[in-house]
Amino acid sequence: MDDVAGQKAAPHPDAPGADILEGAWVLVVGPDPVAATRLRGALAGAGCAAVELAADVDEAADRAGVALPDLVVALPGVRAALARRLDPMGLRTGPPIVDMDAIPDRDDAAALEQMGATLERHRMRLRLRDLETALASQAAARQRDADRARLDGLLRIGAAAEYRDDNTWEHTQRVAAMAARLARRVGVEDRQVELIRLAAPLHDVGKIAIPDYILLKPDSLTDEEFEVVKTHAAVGARILGDSEAELTQTAALIAGSHHERWDGTGYPDRLVGEDISIAARVVAVADVFDILVHERPWKQEWTVEDAAGEIRRSSGTQFDPAVVAAFDELGPATWQALASEI
Repeated sequence: MDDVAGQKAAPHPDAPGADILEGAWVLVVGPDPVAATRLRGALAGAGCAAVELAADVDEAADRAGVALPDLVVALPGVRAALARRLDPMGLRTGPPIVDMDAIPDRDDAAALEQMGATLERHRMRLRLRDLETALASQAAARQRDADRARLDGLLRIGAAAEYRDDNTWEHTQRVAAMAARLARRVGVEDRQVELIRLAAPLHDVGKIAIPDYILLKPDSLTDEEFEVVKTHAAVGARILGDSEAELTQTAALIAGSHHERWDGTGYPDRLVGEDISIAARVVAVADVFDILVHERPWKQEWTVEDAAGEIRRSSGTQFDPAVVAAFDELGPATWQALASEI
């Protein structure tokens, strides 16, 4: 029922459902400032905590984007545009929208009850959304903690393996840095580049299973001893295999395949060309380069130029030509920086 001023009358305090708007934030939308102002007065009299006016749909969307109102009241002509803007997918995730004429009169108990139910459903959806957001945040935090713990454990295993023949963990970090650079240059997407950077330090984790008398031998290995050394690739893949974690899966691919060769003469599976994962192909180049430019029990260090020449000579046989081309693009300054990065 309208009052003599033409605005909606506030529900009588004793009417059923008269408190449905108590404490509500209502947004009135439409280009008629006189009607909007009258309606604001009526809604404030009904107990609304805040009644704001928006002249058009764009302004309403901006206001709703800052804080979601409990109810949006549409003046004539804007209801459809409001619905498209505030709930474009029709999922009823936005605030309820009602026409100005749909606001119940003081004596319309059934309409008051219906509007009360609409508002309560909206408020419940908001509470549920907040709860889901909080739970998702907690789950994400737990997952991050679990991922950090898993990564820390894996890296410690990788470092322990590397200490056995390098006396440091630095080789693994340098290999990771160069492998990530190479992966990015051959067009690997960012997420996979990061996985390669994190997983590359585990490439030699299988060395844990190699006896010291072979791993630390300063002389040339016998054929039998070299066959033992070669088992570290398959052992590493087994250590890291059967994991549902994407990082560990990447590490398993690298550990198991970084000694495969582009021409199919590598080990342990004699994979050929692109049958070798790109993660293993970039780590293969990074690993050989870093070994060449650093002293090991069985070799002296090479210059970066000599090591780069060896990488080039092995293009198309040991290494993927595209990865070697990416290596060449890095250039001597970057090779030197990566060789002494850690």
